[in-house]
Amino acid sequence: MGRVSWPVLGTALFFDILAFGLACGALARRSTGTAVYAEPGYLTCGYTKDTSTGLAAAAFVFLIFGQVLITAVTKCFCCGRETYQPGFSRVCALLLLIFSWLTFVIAECFLLAGAIVNNVRTTGEVDVGVTSADEVNCRMVKKAIFATAVAFTFLTVLFSILYYFLQAKAEGKERQWTSYRGEADPYGEHDGPTIGMTAYN
Repeated sequence: MGRVSWPVLGTALFFDILAFGLACGALARRSTGTAVYAEPGYLTCGYTKDTSTGLAAAAFVFLIFGQVLITAVTKCFCCGRETYQPGFSRVCALLLLIFSWLTFVIAECFLLAGAIVNNVRTTGEVDVGVTSADEVNCRMVKKAIFATAVAFTFLTVLFSILYYFLQAKAEGKERQWTSYRGEADPYGEHDGPTIGMTAYN
């Protein structure tokens, strides 16, 4: 198996776990609205303190740090690396890299959407105008937005860490294959004995 840098892994885990925790916090502290009738026929909504917007924005940033760090260290599994030998580890690492970026993009989109919508819905009191008896609920950020962000943040963390380990394993197999071919032998292509010659004086 190739070399796994534990400081890099620890730093990436720190960013990822922090992002996941902040996303969970944004879900738990999602702002809610209370219907207040200022006068008959009109509904004024008063919202709780806007906390989840900042939590979602922070999760957005830290998730970027973790994802970019893993991708940069592994050089995106292809850029600047020797050719990996075909095998289970290589295929799984490539799939995990793709999946991690897909879940990353989805998680970031929902975190950003949740932060923006929550901020708009919690700015002061919102007068929604004339209402009927069935329209007594204030508009709030749907819980599913932050819940989806939390789920895909978790998947991003899982896929990126598994990718890091499997690409290291694939790299280790490549180095092992290189040693079997003799390319690392101290006697190069032209350094060993040839016909009519000896390596000794």
